[in-house]
Amino acid sequence: MKLSSLATRINTLKSRSIIDPMNYFIPTPPQKKWIDDESKIKLLLGGNQVGKTAAACFLLLAHCLGRHPTIKTDPPPIEAWLITHSHEQSRTIQQKLFDLIPKNELHESCEFVRGKGFRGMAPVVRFKNGSIIRIKTANQGLGLASATANLIVIDEPVPMDVFNECLARTLRGGKNGGRGTLAISMTPVGNVDVSYIEEMVENNKISVSKAKLTLKDTTPIGLAPLLTEQQIKSITDSFLPIDREARVNGSFHVVPEGIIFTSFTDDMISSFPPDADGQYEFSIGIDHGSTPNSQCCILTAIDMKDQNNPKVYVLDEYIAGEAPPEAHVRGILSMLERHDISPNMCKWTGDSEHHGANGFKMSNLTLMRAFENVLRLPHKTLPFRIKTAVKRRHSVYFSASMLHSIMARNHFYVRPECKRLIMSIKNWTMKRDQSARSRDKYGHAVDALRYAVMPIVDKRFVPMQSSIRIR
Repeated sequence: MKLSSLATRINTLKSRSIIDPMNYFIPTPPQKKWIDDESKIKLLLGGNQVGKTAAACFLLLAHCLGRHPTIKTDPPPIEAWLITHSHEQSRTIQQKLFDLIPKNELHESCEFVRGKGFRGMAPVVRFKNGSIIRIKTANQGLGLASATANLIVIDEPVPMDVFNECLARTLRGGKNGGRGTLAISMTPVGNVDVSYIEEMVENNKISVSKAKLTLKDTTPIGLAPLLTEQQIKSITDSFLPIDREARVNGSFHVVPEGIIFTSFTDDMISSFPPDADGQYEFSIGIDHGSTPNSQCCILTAIDMKDQNNPKVYVLDEYIAGEAPPEAHVRGILSMLERHDISPNMCKWTGDSEHHGANGFKMSNLTLMRAFENVLRLPHKTLPFRIKTAVKRRHSVYFSASMLHSIMARNHFYVRPECKRLIMSIKNWTMKRDQSARSRDKYGHAVDALRYAVMPIVDKRFVPMQSSIRIR
């Protein structure tokens, strides 16, 4: 075959895949089992990175377009619902849904904006055949009163009241008033209580298809593996021990508490200087507190020569309790002087405002004003800023996972002088509620470490600017 002819055929295939991506969707065995399941209530229970969302998107389109590969579904037009946990999650899923949609099937009034999703306060996907997909987030209220749907797909866990509301809306959503389909794909982790789903599984009230993070379950039928064993191991090692079974095998049995940094070893307690040829970024993380040992400041040097495999060196710590802000400033400056590091060389990230007993208050802005006083600088002329740490949903878990992964690669080192941090790393457990976290004596140093590391190793955690209104 001539090279020009081969290129023409490749371009033709590429064009077809863009026009109708559904034709080129090859499911994995668990995806196929769930998609082909004729049960009216069905669950795809699996670990992370096993293709649950892709299967959910295909199922929605298969029903809306009347193109299900094995099931005789109700003929279009139908009304379907896609339920996500949050707006941020919704944007990601909408992108995957749009990428899979045959573009010539979309109604001319339907508009998609990359990075934002389908247009509209309540996004709706409209098709030429009259089918629609309404996209809702569970934490903003569904607004399903008096609605009926032929198909509702829930991506990731939702509270029991949301699940029951969705179930009620499918009872008469099928053809001629028959029952519609409620499908959920999920990994049983997060802040949502999914014991009700576990009970349904145990009582055979929901049909289950299981997908594990294994080579077999992540390989499309008849194709080469998408992930290697090494990649799967790398992903698995990054999961925290407390819910590794849930994130790998979709297990409901998650240990709520336990030592998190199990990869931390005494070999990582080292006074050896960082590699001379590294590309270092200095950072400081601050956790505010008023009880003894709760005002914590951690100084790190992070080698970002390999962006995907950063090396973290903890150089020093400043630990104190309730004290005037100027006292904290002098302690932090002494810590920097011990390592001949200028404050301007560091990225500063602090906790949100802390309120203690007897009206005591500590914040990033308070420290910034104190730095000006100690350094004898004019008001609001501090050459660096202490920004506020980003605290998105699951940010504690995500940042702890990142640190755990760095430790698992033996890319984490801490000087023996950092006694409080070392003790905290060895004993910190992850609490499920804020009240328990605030009482954890080991959490303050770990929080300061997270604030120091995350803005450097993950640019999504860019801290927020601290500002003050002058009257």
